[in-house]
Amino acid sequence: MSDDPLASLSPAQRDSFETFNAFTARDSNTPEEARKSVEMLRDAGWDVQTAIARVYDGPAGSAASTSRHAYPPTNDDADGVDEALLPGATPRRQSGTGGLGTGAVGLYYLRQALAVPISIISVPLALLYNFASAIVLFIARIFRLRPATASFRPRNPFAGAGRPRTTLSPSAAAEQWVQSVERTTGLARRGGRDDSSAASGVQVGSSSGLSRRSTLPPPGSGSRLPSFVIGGYNQVLRIARDEMRLLMVVLTSEENERDERFKKEVLTSEEVNQVLEEENAVVWGGDVSDRDAYQVGQTLSYIALPFVAFISLQPSAPPGVSTNPSTASTASPRLRLISRLEPTPSNPLTAASLHAHIMTSVLPRSKPFLARLKTQKAQREADRRAREDAERRVLENARRDEERVLAVRRREEERKRAEAAEREKREKEAREREEKERDAALARGWRSWKRGELKRKGEPAADQPGAVRVAVRLGSGKRVMRTFAAADGTEEVYAWVECELEEGEEDTSAAASPPAGYQQRYHFRLATTFPRQIIPLPSHLASPSIANLGDAGSATITVGEAFAGLGKTVNLVVDGLQERRRMSMSSREDEDSEEELEEDD
Repeated sequence: MSDDPLASLSPAQRDSFETFNAFTARDSNTPEEARKSVEMLRDAGWDVQTAIARVYDGPAGSAASTSRHAYPPTNDDADGVDEALLPGATPRRQSGTGGLGTGAVGLYYLRQALAVPISIISVPLALLYNFASAIVLFIARIFRLRPATASFRPRNPFAGAGRPRTTLSPSAAAEQWVQSVERTTGLARRGGRDDSSAASGVQVGSSSGLSRRSTLPPPGSGSRLPSFVIGGYNQVLRIARDEMRLLMVVLTSEENERDERFKKEVLTSEEVNQVLEEENAVVWGGDVSDRDAYQVGQTLSYIALPFVAFISLQPSAPPGVSTNPSTASTASPRLRLISRLEPTPSNPLTAASLHAHIMTSVLPRSKPFLARLKTQKAQREADRRAREDAERRVLENARRDEERVLAVRRREEERKRAEAAEREKREKEAREREEKERDAALARGWRSWKRGELKRKGEPAADQPGAVRVAVRLGSGKRVMRTFAAADGTEEVYAWVECELEEGEEDTSAAASPPAGYQQRYHFRLATTFPRQIIPLPSHLASPSIANLGDAGSATITVGEAFAGLGKTVNLVVDGLQERRRMSMSSREDEDSEEELEEDD
């Protein structure tokens, strides 16, 4: 650790150290005295006024100074705001326009140094005043006097407004002060909502919110009040910083003799309010008897009341370095006290002097820089909107490209699914066609074998006992006949009719045996003409479409049993011939289509 106690101090702390040593006449050249001064300032929170009060008044003298820190600013409020504008900040000597100047600093600290002797002298004078007031009140009661314009309440005439009387919240105190201004000026109250409150995200009427009391008639219609912002000092600083607006701070005291005249003549001035409206200034005020306004007064170091100060964003520069707002850099601007106005014996605070001060001192220092900031902000907003539009267009184009790609992919998938379905359909039809062709080939092979079997077997003699001659008219109109023995089964009759129905088939050579594993099924029924009687057929030989017609179960019925009582000659008709023809034609069409495909290949 270095032996120099000033090595670790910031520029603001070093300035406070020099001010403290200059006022207390301490020797800062010796390390021991310098270390004591640093410790006293550190104990006082680097508040020079508190440290000086502790030197002259003891520990009790710092009670008023510590009250400044009752509402410490948040980081959001302090960002972009000069430390000298925040309640509880270290008061420093300021130079140039808007600073206190060397003479003002001396007068300020002289008043602080004379506070102790004056308070000692005021005690006996206050006792004498209270004793005289009690005598006057006693005489007035005896003679039943009721003074209407004077108050003889015993009080200390030497007690000023150096301490706040109330502990209202900042918003409530500002509301109360605006109400007192309205009562004094006699202007009707009109409630409104400030656009800045909406920008700050605070609801009007809440305990910590911001609102604006506006009594604005149309321009040129006479006296009116400024659009006061109802809220705390830190909140109006944030509004002035975020919205890049000029801030006008008004401090008054009802105990001041110039208070009523200032409110009636200066605050209601048409030309003053007109320029404030044109510049869209933020106007905030308070009574120094309230805690928030008292802290603001201590921060801004007012000398006399009523007091008006102007705060605006200024270029960020080291202390003591003057900059030109018209050409200075706009990087990291900070709120600074640019001007102050308070009455003096030779120059009272009037509407004309306030208007002239705004036009000649305030606006030339604040308006060019604020205009540059607003222009740059508008340019940034335009650039941001342009970037957002470009990004939106890029996203829109990407979305459209994605939709086109998805549409192409979807059409390709649909095409593939359609091709797969068509291919599956063709394969299924081919399988069905092959199955039909195979069944048709087996049926032809079976008929070829059956024809040979019927030829080899031959017909029984007509006079054979139980023999029946069966006559059948085919679908072509041809009538065929054959004699069957009584012991033959009815399936022999069906087999003979099946072979006759397909008599046009080419039969080059009779098969020696039926196709292996093939079971012939008949797609028709035989029936007598009159009386109509279905010739039974075993169920395993009937097709599913006619299985319920004349079903004989699995038993074999002989011709003798089926044609008993019908005579030697029986005429039969073929039922279900159309179904059989359809099956036969379907098989032939499949063969023809296959041959055509082979020819195309």
